[in-house]
Amino acid sequence: SSIKIPEEANAKVSPFQKTLLNRCQKEFFREKDDEKLIDGKIKETQEDKTLTNQKRKDELEELYYQRFKLKRKMLGNINFIGELYNVNMISIKIIQMQCITNLIDKKNKRHLNDDSVECLAKLFTVVGSKLEGDASEDDKKKQVFEDSYAQFKS
Repeated sequence: SSIKIPEEANAKVSPFQKTLLNRCQKEFFREKDDEKLIDGKIKETQEDKTLTNQKRKDELEELYYQRFKLKRKMLGNINFIGELYNVNMISIKIIQMQCITNLIDKKNKRHLNDDSVECLAKLFTVVGSKLEGDASEDDKKKQVFEDSYAQFKS
């Protein structure tokens, strides 16, 4: 599914903006899949009895480096998504329902790792002030904001 652009904004959204928003969404979800893939490879390598200690060490070092690069990419993408929200290119609904909720759901399923916490912290840092202001205009959005921030802190 692609990002839904609010009806009132449709007239103002260029094909470039739609492409940019869809690319951000695709990257956001692909990074999560890549993260699972790398974590699986790390676990396999750690448990592989056929590898010599040096070979295991070398393979793990490469996988940890890939994980590090992915983390930097994830944080950059989260920051970019937050900045798009700050300039009103994406709606509060996308931030709350697709980004924050998706990262918090991971937490509730006990799959939260340091990267997810860092992504949430980065997103709240980038959009927190505007998000809180925008959410205060609508009781439902305000409740979603307060609930998600409380879940993040817990």
